[in-house]
Amino acid sequence: MDLESVNEEWIVGLADGEIDASELVEVLDGLVDADRGQEADRGAQHLFQKLAEDDKVDDALAVLSWMGGVRGTVSDIKGVLEKLFGKDRNALKMIEPAGFGGQTPVAQCFERLNLLRSLKTGMLCYNETWGFGIIEHIDFFYQQVEIDFERKGDHEMAFSYAAEALEVLGDEHILAIKHNHPDKLDKMVKEEPAEVVRITLRSYGNMSVTRLMEKLVPSVLTEAKWKKFWEGARRALKDDASVEIPKKRSDNIVFHRKGMAYDDAWFGMIGAERDIEGLFERFKEIIEKKIDISSEAAQEVLANRLSFIIKGAPSARPEWKAEGFIYARMFEIEPTDLETAKLIRDLIDDDLVTMLDRLPSRQLQALLTILIENDKEAVIGTLSEVIPVVSHPVLNEVMAALIAHGAEEDVRQIMASAVARRTASSPMLLWCQRSTEYVEKWDLISKGDLAFRIQEVLEVNSAGAMLRAQNQLRERFQTEEWLHDVMGAMTEQQRRDFMRRIHEGNGWDALDRKSVVAKVLRKFPELQDIILPTAGQAATRREVPQTSTRSYTLRQKQLERIMTVDIPENSKEIEVARSYGDLRENAEFKYAKERQGLLMAQGAQLAEDLEKVKPTDFADIGTDVVAAGCGVELRYEETGAEETYYILGVWDQDEALSIISSETRLAKALIGHRPGDKVEIPAGECELKAVLPLPAGIKAWISA
Repeated sequence: MDLESVNEEWIVGLADGEIDASELVEVLDGLVDADRGQEADRGAQHLFQKLAEDDKVDDALAVLSWMGGVRGTVSDIKGVLEKLFGKDRNALKMIEPAGFGGQTPVAQCFERLNLLRSLKTGMLCYNETWGFGIIEHIDFFYQQVEIDFERKGDHEMAFSYAAEALEVLGDEHILAIKHNHPDKLDKMVKEEPAEVVRITLRSYGNMSVTRLMEKLVPSVLTEAKWKKFWEGARRALKDDASVEIPKKRSDNIVFHRKGMAYDDAWFGMIGAERDIEGLFERFKEIIEKKIDISSEAAQEVLANRLSFIIKGAPSARPEWKAEGFIYARMFEIEPTDLETAKLIRDLIDDDLVTMLDRLPSRQLQALLTILIENDKEAVIGTLSEVIPVVSHPVLNEVMAALIAHGAEEDVRQIMASAVARRTASSPMLLWCQRSTEYVEKWDLISKGDLAFRIQEVLEVNSAGAMLRAQNQLRERFQTEEWLHDVMGAMTEQQRRDFMRRIHEGNGWDALDRKSVVAKVLRKFPELQDIILPTAGQAATRREVPQTSTRSYTLRQKQLERIMTVDIPENSKEIEVARSYGDLRENAEFKYAKERQGLLMAQGAQLAEDLEKVKPTDFADIGTDVVAAGCGVELRYEETGAEETYYILGVWDQDEALSIISSETRLAKALIGHRPGDKVEIPAGECELKAVLPLPAGIKAWISA
């Protein structure tokens, strides 16, 4: 609006017609911004007085809200409100619950007052704790509202709490639609999932995918239907410029209420973007949604922003600079004002390993093509140092790019040298194992020798990319067909050496070792003498560790919970996280998979422990010599102090009852001694005064 035509008289004259509160506030704020604040204050004051005199309470309240909440020009707002509501006894009872006269900010008090005044019987509402509700009754005498909540039933809520925690639902709110038109909403969930998402965002505001799921499940759809619903909504929303779906589950879905289009204005928004990661998200959007970039404005903006990325990427993020060149190639746009050849050579000379490992796999081929086309010889020289240390996914792309650009002989020499010198990394051996056509064509290594090399790297302590490749190699040993094939290609002596290394090597945990040994023996039973004593050998008698029935049962229950509760729940977490898209940038998926590995390892260890250890109640244990299942009375020679301990099994311990495990240093020092012996224990020399039977309290603990 043209503010030049606005003056005090014009403002006061609004009292004679219908006032649009939002437009009035816009005019008043405009006068303040134009350094005409005093004029706006006087006009608002006179307008309020006239509206109050004419009993136009709602309009007067809107003006007072601006005067008190925005400008702070009203000293006794509570008193003014009491005078304004003089003829409305019910409204008077809402002033104090709204927070006027207390510590609540004035603007927030007006928001609360407006909410309280809007409450009506039968109105739909929402509370974060109790969920959807219907107002049953408003009691002005006791200043409370009775609401039938979905999660609580009838509940009386004080005006003061309602003003703070209650939300009135309009007809377009997702919960109102569910209440008023449940069949319509069910149909939309099936046929228009994207519109359901839009309605939810309009209802609650921008939110993460996790939060969206919490709002819709189970109130609108079941958890079982969520994955299909979200996949359908995501596909449809990709073509909607008004909705931005993030790659990370923790980031908010952004809904532009005024709508957007992929026009010059949208590209202008990209031109103003200075966050490099934000620009990459826009570039991905252009590619995924096949947005037209042929206009002059779009070309100019993209050339400028690509140049900004390549020149502005920090040294700690070399992959950003590389991505700038990749997108320039994909868009077929030349970034402005760049020494392209020099910058690409800098990429080759920079930390190429870090850069390649950080880039998404789908971009590696594009970058390698750009680098090779610019300086093939330099790239080959650098990659000879890179190949032994990169991850397997990166190695795959590097090998494919070099072979495709005529450097197959160079690659062959790099691999042949590493294999011959036994310096090939886990990813290199994994590549050999999966690229048999090149292994055979280049005559790199035989099947049997490759299996021995794999065994060697499995015994090396690794982390990160090397550990991931190790685990993938270890999985091959669980493939019976592969295992039988490689061992079938060995000589008899090689097979025996191979089996012996499996049985005795350090690269296996107990369960995996047993599994692999079983698979080998199914094909080559003659090798069982390697793991079993021969007839002429005396079998060494092994003591079976024991523990109390109490501790054994506790571990059984722990294993049962992991297998029946934790692992199934984790499987659901993985499936839900998988539905959120790009697994490379999906933190929830990575966390869930890491937890899966931890749970599987815990379960395997517990299962192995329960197989090795036997439960007992320690009945009929003698007291002539110290053993697991008896008590000991100790006397320290130097101080004369005495202590009593009860030695039980390997998993038993209770400090309050003086129960110690048979695996403790103290127990090991005492076991086998008799009363009267002088014994050197961790605390010093002591006399074993007596060996005691287990008292009733300890026996009760064992059987509990």
